[in-house]
Amino acid sequence: MDYLTNSIEDALKSSVKLILVIGRPGSGKSKVVAAYSKKSGIPVIDLSKIITNDSEDLKKTMKSFIENYRFDILLLDNKRALYQTMETAELMDLLKELSEKKIVIATWNGYIVDGQLSHIVNGKEDVYPVDGSYQYIIV
Repeated sequence: MDYLTNSIEDALKSSVKLILVIGRPGSGKSKVVAAYSKKSGIPVIDLSKIITNDSEDLKKTMKSFIENYRFDILLLDNKRALYQTMETAELMDLLKELSEKKIVIATWNGYIVDGQLSHIVNGKEDVYPVDGSYQYIIV
């Protein structure tokens, strides 16, 4: 969890406010986020309570949520509600947009190999370049 705390401290001083907690299923991503939640008192957000099947505009819903969110850090885990409504590439874009307003910490089911970030959802794998638009922690 020290890596996460250090990344948050870095994000406070930087324009890069998105932190991905990357690992394969069962690697402990959720445990890291839950431990930080317990230590800080910041809740892990259950997106299924924010996003409903009748959410016409997901980005609008999430932007409205973040405008009214009282903490400076948004902890996201188990993003199944997002997976059901958008493609992975759109998810990365949404996380980056949200991180313009708050520090966003999100679990990321995948791995990094040869400068490429993989994201695995429902057996499908998407690949992104590792770039400076986000920080990451591998668990």
